[in-house]
Amino acid sequence: MFTVKRRAVCAAASALLLGSAGACGVPSAGESQPQRTASAPLYKELPVKYQQTGQIVVGSDIAYAPMEYYDTDGTTVLGFDKDLADALGRQVGVPLVFRNASFDGLITSLKAERLDLVISGMSDTAERQQSVDFVDYYLAGAMLLVRKGNPEGLKSLADLCGRTIAVQRATTQEQYAQKQSETCVKQGKPKVEILSFDRETEALLQVKQGRAAAGLEDYPVATYNARTSGGGDDFEVVGEQIEAGPLGIAVSKKNTALREVIRKGLDMLIVSGKYNELINKWGIPAGAVTKADVNGGA
Repeated sequence: MFTVKRRAVCAAASALLLGSAGACGVPSAGESQPQRTASAPLYKELPVKYQQTGQIVVGSDIAYAPMEYYDTDGTTVLGFDKDLADALGRQVGVPLVFRNASFDGLITSLKAERLDLVISGMSDTAERQQSVDFVDYYLAGAMLLVRKGNPEGLKSLADLCGRTIAVQRATTQEQYAQKQSETCVKQGKPKVEILSFDRETEALLQVKQGRAAAGLEDYPVATYNARTSGGGDDFEVVGEQIEAGPLGIAVSKKNTALREVIRKGLDMLIVSGKYNELINKWGIPAGAVTKADVNGGA
């Protein structure tokens, strides 16, 4: 599952000062925002509910650049997920409207029908498939993010025994850290101290200030932070991707009609080349998919 500065400083928490000035406010592709239009390719297949409301509400934790983050105005949403959602909106004929929320509450809100979709760099896992369906749109594994220069010489999760790691709560990264801590104990080594936070930016602050030896993020986010935070002087990634798997657009299991429209829309964007255009715009080619699968995570 790709942090810049928010408001006066770009897409993460302003206290973190993650990005450089040049990284802020990545421009859109120059296309107007999608509007309701009955002439869109998939409009007739869209459930009547959304034809009538004229929008699809998307839940997202908008602090995860380059997937989704706020521009310097603190209001405009930017990122690969947002651009992809806009492109999907043009296929289905109504805009996909982002609503900011804490990551650990997104699936609950989706099941309660307060949201129609979740697009938030969310990993498609077998556990989550018990609650929701996914339309898979990207492949990513977790990577360790450490302070520049790797002062503790970390190379993999196995090096974390007796050290502290900072992660976002309710993510697959938190699960990886917990699993590694159990492994350390079984090997007779000290457990991994895990600091869990509601926001990814809070976790990264612990790494930047030396209170945690490492953070754990999806490949695109980790590499983006290493490239942009502090002009590239704050962090670096170490080791290989951990358990690369699909990121998915989450949909209620009761809403199969919407799921199928989104799946078809994504396939159309892949075939047309628009998907790869967005992948290249955000510099995240390693995880591109060639087909929109449903529940492909294991």
